[in-house]
Amino acid sequence: MNVTERINRILFILSYVSKNQGVNVEKLAEEVGMRPKQLLKELDFMLLIGKPPFRPDDYVDIYVEEQQVYIEFDQMLNRPLRFTRPEAMALLMSLKLLDPEVDPKTVQSLQNTIEQAISDSLDPAARLEDRIVLEQPSRPVSRYFSLLRQAIEENRKAEIDYYSLTRDTTSPRVIHPYFLMKKLGYWYLTGHCEMRKDVRTFKFERILSVKLHRKKFSLPKDLNIDKYKDNFLKSMGRRKIEIHFDDKVAPWVKERWGSSVTKTKNGGVVLKLTSDTLEYPSRLILSFAPHAKPLSPPELIEKVQKDSREIAQLY
Repeated sequence: MNVTERINRILFILSYVSKNQGVNVEKLAEEVGMRPKQLLKELDFMLLIGKPPFRPDDYVDIYVEEQQVYIEFDQMLNRPLRFTRPEAMALLMSLKLLDPEVDPKTVQSLQNTIEQAISDSLDPAARLEDRIVLEQPSRPVSRYFSLLRQAIEENRKAEIDYYSLTRDTTSPRVIHPYFLMKKLGYWYLTGHCEMRKDVRTFKFERILSVKLHRKKFSLPKDLNIDKYKDNFLKSMGRRKIEIHFDDKVAPWVKERWGSSVTKTKNGGVVLKLTSDTLEYPSRLILSFAPHAKPLSPPELIEKVQKDSREIAQLY
């Protein structure tokens, strides 16, 4: 039995005994698929649930009297959940980083649970901005996300209407969807395009409609998803960009950009990315002002200074 299965079994025992105090050892052993002797050893192990150095009864006191199993939890586990303001706000902001389309049911369940816990624990006199963050709905990546994910799982062809920014035109495409990926906050769909007769990557926000076909396709034997992702990300831009974010926004930046971020000694982080233009990195820096500053290349520093002066003139 692996660790996950054992943890699930322990959680089941805790829940079952708490709802059926005094359950017979043989009946409990039957419920969890164990022999009575094995179960008694497992109950002894469960006494060590707690924090280092794992003293018995830290959190759970589970015992057997006359072949009947009883459980008592530490009183701290029965207290109503109460968050401090920073804790509540941290949970609220974390919700905004979830992509609901990736696993809609799980994410929605998690959001409902956290929001209910926060609603019950926040001070009734909480500031208005706290409640606005709580009630703000998540913005979906695309209403076609779940359809394309279904097409990928079932190897079904999909017809999309795709807007080309460079040509300023919209054209229908029949796609064999291979996989999804996310970079710098944007989602992309990669698959074989029948019109171009080659593998292409499509930005989600430019997909205007989706229709699934009944006809299925076969994945190429030589398809290397990791290699394609690396090549695509390298092709997103030749100019190497470095931006420093201070410690006030570093956790959020680290959460959003992940492996593209490195920590600095002063508690901040440096974001490294590539871009053919300076528009996006300049807007990114200014949106975080005064907590972000350009490091390289020199032309980015000049671009941010120029954009800052133009903004200042407006006010």
